[in-house]
Amino acid sequence: MHLFFTKYFFSLISVVIASIFLVSCAKNTESSTEQEPQKDSTISTTEAVISTSQSELLKLIINPQGGDFRGLSLGDALNKIKSQEKFELFEDSTDHVGFTYETENFEAIDILYFLDKNQTLSSIRVEIYLNDGNAVQNLSEQFKTYFSGKYTLENAQDKGTHWQSKKGILVFLEDVSKGKDYGLRLGIGPKGSKSMIL
Repeated sequence: MHLFFTKYFFSLISVVIASIFLVSCAKNTESSTEQEPQKDSTISTTEAVISTSQSELLKLIINPQGGDFRGLSLGDALNKIKSQEKFELFEDSTDHVGFTYETENFEAIDILYFLDKNQTLSSIRVEIYLNDGNAVQNLSEQFKTYFSGKYTLENAQDKGTHWQSKKGILVFLEDVSKGKDYGLRLGIGPKGSKSMIL
């Protein structure tokens, strides 16, 4: 009787172990099947990067409005520039300060505020790096509409457009795209200033 009970006990344990093993294999198979669609949904790094809406980008570049650019006017002190500018400071030298911003779509805006010997704002240069030619063309049109409403249009060419304010401040917009590098450059200041040396 004791021998019969021992065989029965070992048979029962074998069945339980086999059941646990089969259930565990089934769970592994289900979890690996559930994970497969995730591989298919991975975004390819070779897909084109989408550009930001050009009207959103224009607002980001020109706001806060007022003054000659972003709420600042030529002649403003360095401490006013540093306190008002919300982009990240990346250059700080005796003749200029530079600020930068990168969008979630990997576009970048660099703003250089050039200073005179009294450490006041003498001119401004803005470099805008975009993802494709359409973004350049669309943003350029947005700028042309904006500046034509604010200043007098002096000259419009394929690569560059000039405006002049009543105070004699020049604004120059240029397409600086080369090959697969797309962008615009904006200069604001008096004729012959550093921002105009493009």
